[in-house]
Amino acid sequence: MMAGDPDLRYAVVVGVYNMPAHIRPGDAFGWSIFADGAGAVLLERVSDGNPSGYVAGKLVSDGTQWDYVGVYAGGTRRPVTKEILDAGTYGLELLQRLPGDRNVKLWPPLVRSLCEKGGVPLDSICSFFFTQINKSVIVEAMGALGLDAALAPTIMDRYGYTGSACVPMAFHHAVKDGTVKRGDRVVFCASGAGFVVGANLFVY
Repeated sequence: MMAGDPDLRYAVVVGVYNMPAHIRPGDAFGWSIFADGAGAVLLERVSDGNPSGYVAGKLVSDGTQWDYVGVYAGGTRRPVTKEILDAGTYGLELLQRLPGDRNVKLWPPLVRSLCEKGGVPLDSICSFFFTQINKSVIVEAMGALGLDAALAPTIMDRYGYTGSACVPMAFHHAVKDGTVKRGDRVVFCASGAGFVVGANLFVY
């Protein structure tokens, strides 16, 4: 949007997550993983001589896993009724277990395709920020890319899984502790149940 409208100088991108509000009492699956979180990034238009900015993006979505995990009760399709409340079929529901290797299979080819689209060598990326739900998956995905897992910071040990907020939160910590510096090429890659997977390449 900013690239197409020269009058736009700033944009704030916000990720907020409040899944615990939808977790039912006694749901060991939900309470053991999900947490509240919020993260935001301020984008500013820069001069042509400034290397910082957006390079490329990729998105994959097919909807084949819509009935695995989610909040299904509510709205007009399935209104919340006394019967639904009594049955406990509301809030966050795990209907089927997501494939354990889903992100390991999805992230590496998407990241490679993203770098190819942006005309940037994979080994020139300084940091990778993935959905922060499972550290071992991030380590395995980095291995599939042939890269050091240390290039992909993790924060789930401090916050749990904060969904839409986890990528900007991880980026914040990396900038704050000096892991990411001005001029660094960084990749953001996030996925969600359903499924949808998106990745963006920026120069910080």
